[in-house]
Amino acid sequence: MSEDLSEGLQWDFKELREYYDADDWFVFDTFFEAVEVTVKAYYLAGKTSREDLNTIFRKYGIV
Repeated sequence: MSEDLSEGLQWDFKELREYYDADDWFVFDTFFEAVEVTVKAYYLAGKTSREDLNTIFRKYGIV
Protein backbone atom coordinates (compact mmCIF):
# COMPACT_ATOMS: atom_id res chain seq x y z
CA MET A 1 0.00 0.00 0.00
CA SER A 2 1.17 3.47 -0.67
CA GLU A 3 2.13 5.70 2.19
CA ASP A 4 -0.31 8.36 1.04
CA LEU A 5 -3.31 6.53 2.48
CA SER A 6 -5.23 8.74 4.86
CA GLU A 7 -4.05 8.81 8.45
CA GLY A 8 -7.37 7.29 9.48
CA LEU A 9 -6.90 4.25 7.25
CA GLN A 10 -3.28 3.88 8.31
CA TRP A 11 -4.40 3.89 11.93
CA ASP A 12 -7.16 1.36 11.17
CA PHE A 13 -4.68 -1.04 9.57
CA LYS A 14 -2.27 -0.62 12.47
CA GLU A 15 -5.07 -1.50 14.87
CA LEU A 16 -6.10 -4.49 12.73
CA ARG A 17 -2.49 -5.71 12.83
CA GLU A 18 -2.50 -5.53 16.64
CA TYR A 19 -5.64 -7.71 16.84
CA TYR A 20 -4.17 -10.11 14.29
CA ASP A 21 -0.87 -10.40 16.16
CA ALA A 22 -2.75 -10.96 19.44
CA ASP A 23 -4.86 -13.75 17.86
CA ASP A 24 -7.96 -11.81 18.90
CA TRP A 25 -10.06 -13.07 16.01
CA PHE A 26 -13.44 -11.92 17.28
CA VAL A 27 -12.35 -8.28 17.55
CA PHE A 28 -10.29 -8.55 14.35
CA ASP A 29 -13.26 -9.82 12.34
CA THR A 30 -15.65 -7.28 13.84
CA PHE A 31 -13.31 -4.34 13.27
CA PHE A 32 -12.32 -5.64 9.84
CA GLU A 33 -15.90 -5.35 8.61
CA ALA A 34 -15.92 -1.66 9.52
CA VAL A 35 -12.53 -1.11 7.87
CA GLU A 36 -13.71 -2.83 4.69
CA VAL A 37 -16.67 -0.45 4.44
CA THR A 38 -14.39 2.53 5.11
CA VAL A 39 -11.92 1.47 2.41
CA LYS A 40 -14.73 1.15 -0.13
CA ALA A 41 -16.14 4.54 0.88
CA TYR A 42 -12.71 6.18 0.50
CA TYR A 43 -12.37 4.69 -2.96
CA LEU A 44 -15.84 5.78 -4.06
CA ALA A 45 -15.11 9.30 -2.78
CA GLY A 46 -11.82 9.39 -4.71
CA LYS A 47 -9.71 9.46 -1.55
CA THR A 48 -7.75 6.30 -2.34
CA SER A 49 -6.53 4.82 -5.59
CA ARG A 50 -7.78 1.72 -7.38
CA GLU A 51 -4.28 0.26 -6.94
CA ASP A 52 -4.45 0.70 -3.16
CA LEU A 53 -7.97 -0.71 -3.09
CA ASN A 54 -6.83 -3.83 -4.97
CA THR A 55 -3.74 -4.20 -2.77
CA ILE A 56 -5.85 -4.01 0.38
CA PHE A 57 -8.38 -6.50 -0.97
CA ARG A 58 -5.70 -9.00 -1.99
CA LYS A 59 -3.82 -8.65 1.30
CA TYR A 60 -6.92 -9.29 3.39
CA GLY A 61 -8.57 -11.83 1.08
CA ILE A 62 -11.59 -9.75 0.18
CA VAL A 63 -11.35 -10.51 -3.53
